[in-house]
Amino acid sequence: MTAIFTYTKRQRSSAALLMLNATVALLLYFAAHRYLPNLSNDKAALAEVFYILDIVIWLVEAVLVALAAWFWFENKTIKVCVTSTTLCYCDPTFSDIEWQVKIADIAEIKQVTDTRREYSSNYIVLKNGDRKQIMYGNYKNFDRRAFFDALLFANSDIVLPEKTYSYKTQRPAWAKRIRKKFGRDE
Repeated sequence: MTAIFTYTKRQRSSAALLMLNATVALLLYFAAHRYLPNLSNDKAALAEVFYILDIVIWLVEAVLVALAAWFWFENKTIKVCVTSTTLCYCDPTFSDIEWQVKIADIAEIKQVTDTRREYSSNYIVLKNGDRKQIMYGNYKNFDRRAFFDALLFANSDIVLPEKTYSYKTQRPAWAKRIRKKFGRDE
């Protein structure tokens, strides 16, 4: 099968980004030690801040560098592929998620923001009611418009989000009832 849309990313790019974050954190740590004493006369408060900062920075650095090393040496591939008959998804970042569905079985693509947890999710909703999470919001240079166009090309019955980068707010049932009582829209 010829691919209509393909996105691949190696984990080494994530490793490089983690090392950049570790470097910036270390620079901020040194800048705090250099410039904070000049900004405050309260030596006791500064001593407490530096006591905590001196512990936390090394924990943060250890986690960032360890994750970067893990991603660098694992170097697995994240892949999203749309053909005329299937959608394949593989994200080995933390739990080796890999699945494949027939394009004909896809009913809808949902992009929702949950008000209780304050994070966004992207779902493929199948005709049988099952949902598969796809984490393209985390992928650098992932072209959602091309992905959506490829899905529509393969199956024009798929319901897509109204706007490419907008998320629908998802509220719990009790919040919907209260909003309805006060005449507020969903």
